[in-house]
Amino acid sequence: MKSTITTLLLLFTFISFSQDLSDKAQIEVTLNNYIDGFYQGDTLKLKAALKPRLYKFGYLKDKETGDYKYYQDLPYDKALTLAQRIKDQGMTRAETEMRGVKVLEIANHIATARVTGAWGLDYVLLSKDDNKWMIEQVIWEGPYLKEYKEDTATTYYLIRHAEKDRSDKTNRNPHLTEKGLKRADNWATVLKDVKFDAVYSTDYNRTKETALPTAKSLGLELQFYDPRNMDMKQFIKDTKGKKVLIVGHSNTTPLFTNGLLGKKKYDMMDDNNNGGLYIVSIANGDKSSMLLQVN
Repeated sequence: MKSTITTLLLLFTFISFSQDLSDKAQIEVTLNNYIDGFYQGDTLKLKAALKPRLYKFGYLKDKETGDYKYYQDLPYDKALTLAQRIKDQGMTRAETEMRGVKVLEIANHIATARVTGAWGLDYVLLSKDDNKWMIEQVIWEGPYLKEYKEDTATTYYLIRHAEKDRSDKTNRNPHLTEKGLKRADNWATVLKDVKFDAVYSTDYNRTKETALPTAKSLGLELQFYDPRNMDMKQFIKDTKGKKVLIVGHSNTTPLFTNGLLGKKKYDMMDDNNNGGLYIVSIANGDKSSMLLQVN
C-alpha cells in the first residue's frame, strides 16, 4: 500500500490508512531534508533528519578495477561538519536530476527508504520517536550511476460524480443537488494534499460540477474524456509520472480503473454509492490499486 500513494494526507475515516499516509509524508520530508542538508550545506535540515546516533558508511567503486571498496563511516558530528564545509566552500548545488526519495516499507516504529543523490545510492533505516521520523542508519554505494534513477510513479484517483438531481427522470444531463455540491467541495478538501497535474471529467453537468472544486483549488482547467472511446495505452503514456483525478460514473469509474490495471478487478458501483475512491499506482511496470469509501 505504501508504494502506491505519493506524498499526501487524505482525510479518510480509515484510521490505519490515514496513519500510513501521514507517516509516508513525514518520511519523505525527512529524506528531502537529508538531501538538502548535503546539497545546500544546510546543517539545520540535516539535524532535523538525522538521529545523533547516526551510523553511515559506504562503498566506492574503483574507476580502474570496477570493484567496490569500503569507504568510511560518517557519524553524526562528521556529517554536520561535512555539510558546513560544503556551504563554506561554496560547493552547494541545486540538483534535480540526481535526486530521488522512495519509501520502501513502514512498520509501527521503523521504516526503510531509498535515496538517490549526487554521491550515489543510499539505503536508509528510520525510526519514529515523539511522532517524528528520523534517520538511524545509512549504507551507500557510489558514484552516482544512471541506473539508480527510477521511473517516476503515476497515480490515478478515480471517483464517481456526486449526488445528482433525480427529480426529472427525462433529464439525461442533470446538475448536482445541494448535497452533491457539498460532496464536491468535500472531495477538494479530502484531496487537498494531492498536487494533481490534471483533472479529467466526462462532459456532463454532474461530473464537471464534481471535478470543478478540486481543479479550481489547483488552478487547473478541466480536461474531458469519453469513456466509450478511450485509448488506454495512449492515456497511460500521456499521463506517465503524473497525479491525475478522473471523475466518471457508477459504471465507467470501475471500468476505467480496470482498464488502467489491465484486468477486471472491480464491478459496477452501487447506484447509491457516491463516495467510492479508486486509487491506481503504476511504478516501474508494477500496478497496484485500492478502493476506499469516503463519506
